[in-house]
Amino acid sequence: MVKRIYVGLDVHLNSIVAAWKSRDGKMRHLGVSADEGGLKKLRMAIEAEEVWAAYEASSCGWEVHDLLTEAGWKVYVLAPTHIAKSVKGRKRKTDKEDAIAILEVLMSHGELGTHLPAVWVPNQRVRDDREVVRRRLAVAEKLGRVKAEIRSLLRMHRVKGAEAVKHTWSGKHRAWLKGLVGEKSPYPGSVKHALGSQLRELEFLIEEVAKMQKEVETLAQEEAYRRPVEKMTEVQGVGTVTAMTYLLELGDVHRFQNRGQIGSYLGLVPTSHESGENQDRKGRITRMGPPRIRKVLNQAVWSRLAHDEAFKQKYGPLAKRRGGKKAIVAMMRRMGIELWHLAKSA
Repeated sequence: MVKRIYVGLDVHLNSIVAAWKSRDGKMRHLGVSADEGGLKKLRMAIEAEEVWAAYEASSCGWEVHDLLTEAGWKVYVLAPTHIAKSVKGRKRKTDKEDAIAILEVLMSHGELGTHLPAVWVPNQRVRDDREVVRRRLAVAEKLGRVKAEIRSLLRMHRVKGAEAVKHTWSGKHRAWLKGLVGEKSPYPGSVKHALGSQLRELEFLIEEVAKMQKEVETLAQEEAYRRPVEKMTEVQGVGTVTAMTYLLELGDVHRFQNRGQIGSYLGLVPTSHESGENQDRKGRITRMGPPRIRKVLNQAVWSRLAHDEAFKQKYGPLAKRRGGKKAIVAMMRRMGIELWHLAKSA
């Protein structure tokens, strides 16, 4: 019978600390560099036919998972927020202790069948395509911040908007703003320099949003996304960016079995508190899962409420009973489930 070896890994950008129990039952530790050479050294130190390893998801990416999987190891990437930690464990934190804690979780799963909080590992195509959509969202967020900074500067110096300009941030509005930093501007030089810098940044970000929007539109026409995007964008309030964000953050829509799993993944289900005599009490939403999906769903819901009368009629009674904020969250969950059904059927 093949003896399985379990390995807990504490992974950092430049280093990895591994913990495992050898065949004689003794705890072993090894620190290596977080690169292909370091992982080869680790594999040589753990000579076994079957090896299971686990480490916490982080900004270090998926390289450790990919290299060890290619070498024949079974590798799990764990959600750090779902790993229970004792008070003592939180106060005594070292790389070695963290590796042992992960090892214990993995061994418990492998030998006793306990729950393992493993995350879904996206393939290389999904990872690459996510970068385009995430960049589009990030640039739009920066654009929003710059607009807020400009409004704040104008309010601080009591600059009133031009009466002839009806639409904020239109071409006419931006031309009027540029006039405030011209030679005939009534404002001090320091204010003009600050506003001028903000306006240059504004123009740059507007161009970047347009460029990244084209990239997202092009990506949405590829075979893997074209049909789901077409079906999802038939829903009022859902544009290409919302559809692509939803698809790529989920990764594989077929890995979810029911609406409850989707709501939970989106972080749009309430927390639950129940103990002893206390009945089950619902709290705030969990906010687990990708915040990017919640953001685009929120924007889509508000847009749909403005243009879809049937959707608005469903929202109205909810808002009266539970308040506007909770009703919006409920409609976000409803819309998220609707988009999942559409994407899955495409």
